[in-house]
Formats: sequence, structure tokens, C-alpha cells
Amino acid sequence: MRIWPGLLALLLVGVTGCQRQISSDEFVARVGNAHLLQSDLDARLANLASGFDTTEARKQIINQWIDHELLYQEAVRLRLSNRKDIQQHLEESARAVLIDGLISDYHTQADHQITPVDVATYYENNKEQLRFLEPFTHIRYLSHPSRDSLELVRQLLSQTANPDSMFVRLIERFSHSAADVFKMNQNYLPEARLFPTQPELRNFLRNTNAGQPPRILRGDSLYYFLQVMDRNPAGTIPELSWVETFVREQLKIRFRKQNYTRSVQRLRAEADSQEDIEVR
Repeated sequence: MRIWPGLLALLLVGVTGCQRQISSDEFVARVGNAHLLQSDLDARLANLASGFDTTEARKQIINQWIDHELLYQEAVRLRLSNRKDIQQHLEESARAVLIDGLISDYHTQADHQITPVDVATYYENNKEQLRFLEPFTHIRYLSHPSRDSLELVRQLLSQTANPDSMFVRLIERFSHSAADVFKMNQNYLPEARLFPTQPELRNFLRNTNAGQPPRILRGDSLYYFLQVMDRNPAGTIPELSWVETFVREQLKIRFRKQNYTRSVQRLRAEADSQEDIEVR
């Protein structure tokens, strides 16, 4: 099988990003005409688990991107895509990309099929199995290089009548890894697994009762806003709102498997009806 020329070109230039005019405010690194955008860096940092030094992680991501971009551009300059063995790998990669793209579409279709009724039914049928096996804690958490910024967070929270919605806005404003912070603030989490590399934060959790005022603590290279909102012992049956994210993830797995199976069965049935499948 030969790869389409357009698809081969897409594979070759895809990692360099769009070649439109990019302002200096949009990118954090450049190699030739290729740019690492601030939005791409933010997305990669958001996928890091809590407790990582974001300053060091930022340096590593940028340096790795530069190394890979230099290697890619050198490979293009040497016209390695003309080599037969590399063309074969590109063809295999293109097939994998297309298959993965189709499966991703199937998964997206399945995700859209999950309804609030599905979530509630799964919870009712499985809530005994959802009992906490260890103490779970609900916290408010935010990290920032500036202590003054977190002091402002504490001040704004103390002055609002709706601290929950206010804290969501403060996460959007101050957090360097908002996706991870949203997850931490919106779920009950096993306390024993929180902040494994941050002894100051772990000690605060261990010695603080729910509902006490927040503290601003010094960590590795950052300051941390931390407050214990609620704590539940092992054996507690969680309310649906506490575990809705987990329930939806379980339903995603189930619905995706079902939709994938149905889709492949449909493709097989269509191919069989046209006698396009032959096994010898």
C-alpha cells in the first residue's frame, strides 16, 4: 500500500505547527520557522501531576521540544523521507494515525451518549462498591510562585458570600496548571496519596481539622494555598456529587467498548455483504 502524497506531507510538517505569522507574545521557543506556542506549553504543564516543580518542568519541556525540532529539521534537510525504509515507516504511521483518529471519533460519539440518568443509575447500582477504602479529603488547593498572589486569594475568599464559585475564578486567574487544580478541588481524594513529595503540605493535612482557615505554605519552589474542606473516614458511602467524575469515567469505558464493538461489527457486516473479506 502506498501512502497518499498529501498525507505524507502532513506527517512531515505536522510537528512544526502552522506557518502563519506568529507574534512574539504567542510563542515561548522557536527553531527556524517552527514555534512552540505558550498555549501548547500550558497544555503540557496542565497534564503534570501535583507536586511537580513547574519551573523545572517548563525548562525540560522547552529543551526537549528544541532537541526534537532540530532533529526533525535536519532529517528533512537530508531528505530522509525519500529512503525506502523510512517511507515504509511513514506509511505504517499514517495507517496508525488514521485508525486512531477513527477510534477517537467512535469514543467521542460514545461520550456524548452518556446521560444524567445513566450516571444516576450507575451510582445507585454500585454505591456499595464505591465505599471509601481509606480516608478521603476534600481540599482547596492552589500553587503560585508569589506569596502575595496567594494572600490576595485568601483575602478575596474571606470577602465573598460565595467562596466556591469565587475559588473557581481564582484558579483560572492564578493557577499555572488549572486542569490539574480543578480536578483536585472538585473531588474527594485519598488523603494518603496527596502531596507525596511535599512534607510541609502532608503535615498540614495530617494535623488540620476540616473547616479550619486556609494556610499559605512554602514548598519546593512555590507557595501553596491549602484548606481542608471536609474529611470522610474509610467505609463512607460517597454522595454522587463527590464521585460523579469517577462514575462518568467508568461509564465512558463501558460506552466506548460497546460503541467500538458495534462499529466494528457493522463494518464487518458491510464488508461481508460485499464479499470484501476473504480468509484462506
